[in-house]
Formats: sequence, C-alpha cells, structure tokens
Amino acid sequence: MEGQRMTGTSGPIPADEGPGIIAAEPVRSEVTRQAVAVAVACAICMGFGFAPIFFGTFPQFLEPVSRQFQWSAAIFPQAMLISGVTGALSGPLVGRLIDKLGVRKVLLPGLVAWAATLVAMSFLNGSLVMLYVVSALMGPLAATCGPVGLAKVVSSWFDRSRGVALSAILGGSVAIFTALMLVVARALIIEIGWRETYLVLAGSIVLIALPVSYFLLREAPHSVSPSMAMMPGSAVEGVKPTAAFTSRAFWTVMLSSTLVCASCSGVVSHFVPWSAERAVSPGIATFALTLYSLVGPFAALIAGAAADRLRRPGMLAIVFMVPLIGFLAMLTSQDWAVIIGLTMMGAGFAAVAGLLPFFTSRYFGLANASTIFGVAIGLTTLSLGIGPVLLGVLRDKWGAYAPGSPIVVGALILGAVLAASFPPYPRSNGGETSP
Repeated sequence: MEGQRMTGTSGPIPADEGPGIIAAEPVRSEVTRQAVAVAVACAICMGFGFAPIFFGTFPQFLEPVSRQFQWSAAIFPQAMLISGVTGALSGPLVGRLIDKLGVRKVLLPGLVAWAATLVAMSFLNGSLVMLYVVSALMGPLAATCGPVGLAKVVSSWFDRSRGVALSAILGGSVAIFTALMLVVARALIIEIGWRETYLVLAGSIVLIALPVSYFLLREAPHSVSPSMAMMPGSAVEGVKPTAAFTSRAFWTVMLSSTLVCASCSGVVSHFVPWSAERAVSPGIATFALTLYSLVGPFAALIAGAAADRLRRPGMLAIVFMVPLIGFLAMLTSQDWAVIIGLTMMGAGFAAVAGLLPFFTSRYFGLANASTIFGVAIGLTTLSLGIGPVLLGVLRDKWGAYAPGSPIVVGALILGAVLAASFPPYPRSNGGETSP
C-alpha cells in the first residue's frame, strides 16, 4: 500500500493521510518556463476561438447584417443556435479524436478550418440555406481548436492550481480577447463593412493563433506526476464516459452552467436593442458591453482560486448568483445600474464558463477528459445559441424585451439553486475514481 501511494498509481488519497506523504517528498512547483509558455499559447488560441471571435463580436454584427437582408431579430441569432447544436453533436467525436490522436493533430488543422467558416460568413447573401449550412459547419470545426482540447492541455500541466489556470486561460483570456475584439469589430464594421471585418478576423486566426500554437502548444510529457497524484481530490485514473454521462454530478453541473450561460448570452446578444428600448444611450451601452468582457479575467481568477481551496463545490453557488443580482439591477433602467448590472453578468458568465472544465476534471479525471468535456462544452455552446434565439423570439412575439425578463430571472435562480446542490468531489476507491 505504501508503495502504491508513493508512485501515485492508486489515485487520490484521503486528505488526512496527505500531509505525511507530502512531507516525505516535497512537491515541486508546477510553474515552470515550459508550463508558462504552453499556458500563454493556450490563452492566445482561446482568444481567437469561437467565443471571442464569433459570439463575442455578434452584438456588433447583428444590426448591420439583419438590416442588409431585412431579417427579423430572431433570424441571424439562429447562426449561434445552429453552430451550438452541431458543436454539441460533434463534441463527443472531437473529444474522442483528441484523446486518441493527441491535441496538436486535431487542433492545428482545426484552426485553418475554423478560419474558413468566417470567410464563408463574409459571403452571406440573404439566403437562409447558406446561413444554416455555414453555421452548421462552424460548430464542429470551431470545436476542434477550442476548449475541448485546450482544457486537457492545461490540466496536464497544472493540478494544485488547476482552478486558477483553467479559469484564467479558458475564462479570463476569452474575456480579454472578447473585449478587444468587440472594439476592433465595431471600428472595422464602421470603416470597411461587416463582410470585410469577417475576413480580417479569419486572417488573424491564421496569422497569429496558428503559428503560436504550432511552436508552443503541447501536452505535458506525463499528464500527472507522482507528486501531483498525492494531492487530495486529484483524479488520476479517470471515469469512463458512460459512467460520467449517467452521474448526478455531470447533469447537475451541466444544468446549472447552461442555464446561467444561456441567460447571459441572450441578454448580452440583444443588449444594444434592449438598452435602446429602455432609453439607455449608445455610449453607455458600448461602455457596459466593454466592462462585461473586461471584468471576466478578474472574476475567473477569483472563482478559480476559490475552487482550488474549497472542498465543498456547493459553496461555489455564490458565483452562480452574481449574474442574477446583476440582471435584477439592470431592470431598473438607470444608467449606473445598467453598467454595474451588465458588468456583474459578465463576471458571473466568465466565472461559470471557467469553472466548467475544472468541475469535469475534478469529478471525472483526465483519462477521458476530452471526451467528457467535449460533451460538456457542446451542451454549453448549445445553450449560448438558445439564449439569443429564445429572447429574440419572445421579443418578436410581444414587441418588447420586458415581458421576457421573468423568464431570464427564473433561469438564473434555478441555476444558482442547482449549483448549491453540487455533490462532493469523489475519492479514490482502489485506484478507480467514481463520480
């Protein structure tokens, strides 16, 4: 038994046994030069992914694209819904390919394919068929170079500080790049038009994200070192996908996360017309949207640090309550409340999105991490598409956004309640981790 503990082959050990072993063999720092380089590469790759480039800039494209083709408020948001559906359906396959072939063999060609879908978006001609086809291709192609593989790379290099690392890279970097792309897209659309802006965004993926990923991004030589294996709550062996997908932990985490993400995506995607309806000036609306993204890195880091230290995941329910408080403040229609409220929604969204890979790796381990997280991120992406479409449909039905507010509030309340009921993290049982 002692030999098993020292080699780390038996999985995580109870917390009360940990100190003696850690004292016998000091744990080396995870923050090495190579680990930092890989983390930076992952952050840049995430920054040029689906969330910042397409979803993040969507509020700026919604009005000019819809106006040019005379589409209703619910038409163009269907692009996010369709890409979310296809991304969700392809998530398990993408994850399986990454687990089988390795991250680089899937991610590098995926970056080129993802950029090609943005080029195709620039050729939209008002045909709904073309919109649907391009959107359907965008989901799975963007997934090949997104958080499904990057979460596994980050988790392979960081264990004790995994919550901070995942939140900073998968949540914080997305928030920073979203804020940047939001401003860049707005300026480019005004200067050169929305079609050319999509071409510029596609070119930035090939010229920046692709070479950085090629030279710097790679998995750790050993996914979990012996010293990391001795950390309490570190799932080494991993759970089989079928067991994960039938567990209470998986569906509680997914339902709470998708409810929050769908609500935030719906509100922020329609925020420009929503704010105009409530007599909020365009300048205030743009400032609030910028803060929505900028606050993300700080919120993600705080949530990640809390996740690393809290042994009871249900205590993180406070993170899931932040968007609810923010949206309630926005309903007052006061300029200062709208700014603070949308900022809180941005903080909550970034924190929840950043915690999702942490939860999946802690509950189910790394052996099948990409397969399990592929399904999780697919469902989350699907929720990001459902939110804007649902809010657009409600707006078209009632002629205003206000009647749909109780639905948003209800979804956010349910998400926070589910988060409070998260089950404890698993302990090893004879070397096998179970949810």
